[in-house]
Amino acid sequence: MAEGRRQQSERTATTRKAVLEATLDLLVERGYAGTSTRLAAERAGVSLGALQHHFRTRADLSVEALSHASARLADEFVATSSDSGDALERFGSILDRLFVVFRGSTFAAAVEIHLASRTDPDLQAAVLKLNRDVEMLILDSAGELLPEVCDQPDFPALISTSVSAVRGLALTAMAPLRDSDAEWEQVRGQLIRLASHVAQPEIA
Repeated sequence: MAEGRRQQSERTATTRKAVLEATLDLLVERGYAGTSTRLAAERAGVSLGALQHHFRTRADLSVEALSHASARLADEFVATSSDSGDALERFGSILDRLFVVFRGSTFAAAVEIHLASRTDPDLQAAVLKLNRDVEMLILDSAGELLPEVCDQPDFPALISTSVSAVRGLALTAMAPLRDSDAEWEQVRGQLIRLASHVAQPEIA
């Protein structure tokens, strides 16, 4: 009986993951308005009933898909970031990794949901919670990569400012004629200078 429950749990987890990944793809390709539970079920290769067993509405499904992707990215963020060099060098690596993440498909999906939440009451509360959760994931990941400075009083503000700057630049980078790489070098330099002041004398 225990083996049967384990297999059922694995099947459920596999179905859930397939549905969430399919939903992310749809958000990127079609936007929030073009995403539906029916299309997500078709893309994932499951029945609509199986999908609705986990997610009642498009809003539930879309926000959970972003939450799933954010948790995965947080794990990858820590795994792929450098743990060598001094703290300022590692902070620079964190910024570079953030810039890659925010130019990826998950951020594009997030933009679609954020825009939709402006006029969709069903999305607003869920998106606010998702934003807080993602900010905490990034802060926790940065603290794990910079243990010697994460207890500094202004460390959360430094990370929040960095995320806001990278997110804003990533939005402008969606314009095809924008030279975001050149702008990124300027923004990156300013953020590293800010970090050197915030964490003095520990990482200077």
